[in-house]
Amino acid sequence: MKPKTKIAIACDDLGFEMKEAIKQYLIEEKDAEIVYDPVQKPEDGVNTAAVLSDEMAITIQKDICRLGIYICGTGIGFTCQANKHWGIRATAVTNPYSAKRARLSNNVQIIGLGCRVNSLEYAKMIVDAWYDEPFDFATARENSKKNLHECEKNDNLLLKKPDHVAWNMGFRPD
Repeated sequence: MKPKTKIAIACDDLGFEMKEAIKQYLIEEKDAEIVYDPVQKPEDGVNTAAVLSDEMAITIQKDICRLGIYICGTGIGFTCQANKHWGIRATAVTNPYSAKRARLSNNVQIIGLGCRVNSLEYAKMIVDAWYDEPFDFATARENSKKNLHECEKNDNLLLKKPDHVAWNMGFRPD
């Protein structure tokens, strides 16, 4: 039996309803295990994007899970903050094709979804496109692998790699 994919999920107060629905979708339809879900009621998400993004990035760096989803009005601010962390690749996505390419071309660990941008059903399609086709070093385009190596070099040049990083952050095969 295939092990469950571990995933982090968070939101602001605006994204709470969609976060709860996406969480249930991940558990029931994708057989995922939610390992980080700090927002248990809408007020837990008020003005917490920076803190939650830092926590989610560290959760991924520590290899507690390797994927994360954040839901707010647009998904933009959270992913901007997450990208400040060594080894993290995060992007806001608004359509299934961009979500699929984010994972297949860039091995993106975190996606930001906008509850003011897409309906719940369309957001599920976005999640499917990103979640269902993981980056595979054996079949990935050579250019994508080279870009990941360049991203790692850039992170090493501009950011300090924390001591708690417990895996290769998807820059290389395991």
